[in-house]
Amino acid sequence: MTYSKIIGTGSYLPEKVVTNADLEKILDTTDQWIRERTGICERRVSRADETSGDMAIIAAQRAMEAAGVEPEDIGLLVLGTTTPDLVFPSTACLVQARLGLPDCGAMDVNAACSGFMYALSVADKYVRCGDVKKALVIGVDKLTAMLDWNDRGTAVLFGDGAGAVVIEASDEPGILSTHIHSAGRHSDLLYADVGVGKGFKAEEHGGVCIKMKGNEVFKVAVRTLGRIVDETLAHNNMDKSDLDWLIPHQANHRLSLIHI
Repeated sequence: MTYSKIIGTGSYLPEKVVTNADLEKILDTTDQWIRERTGICERRVSRADETSGDMAIIAAQRAMEAAGVEPEDIGLLVLGTTTPDLVFPSTACLVQARLGLPDCGAMDVNAACSGFMYALSVADKYVRCGDVKKALVIGVDKLTAMLDWNDRGTAVLFGDGAGAVVIEASDEPGILSTHIHSAGRHSDLLYADVGVGKGFKAEEHGGVCIKMKGNEVFKVAVRTLGRIVDETLAHNNMDKSDLDWLIPHQANHRLSLIHI
């Protein structure tokens, strides 16, 4: 049986740091309130001229260096982002060219917060079925470009950055399984109400800003995280006691410890 195995990782964070103390100066919030509800102490903010592609390049180069692979070794690039550099070509194609990768498959996956997991799931399947020997997976977002810094419900949560992994085919277990789900019925809980179909009329919405019903998002996240953990363990015939680490995408005890 063929598995896909992570052989190198890389990441990038912009230099600018916005701390909870910084937000206390402009919002009706406190460091304690933010920490208790989100686990977040600081977030990174990219430069105005720094794109998702720019951040993805650095994370990818670091992952490839850690894996000891050359550009020509990569057979697939899957990039998860909800803040692409352009409508098209895809950011994956732009990154492919800048990295000097061969003319392999390169695609963006837009799944917002779960973008990297969706991208990893796609690449994992290509490796497992034998179509690709090595794949590069990147998750990147420039969400501060879409933030209303006067909205304490969202400004405290989002930042910018990139992460990347190189995976390769292996006879030994690496990634045991991936499980992806969507619940479109909750689309009104977290969204940005602009786009091609709406004509990019950002001025009608006070700019391109993320909208969120925080309490409702929290409830859905708590239920979903516990259910997906159970699903993943059952798929692999494992018990919760077999785990050494559970790593949610946000360091939030209120989210990660309930129902698990």
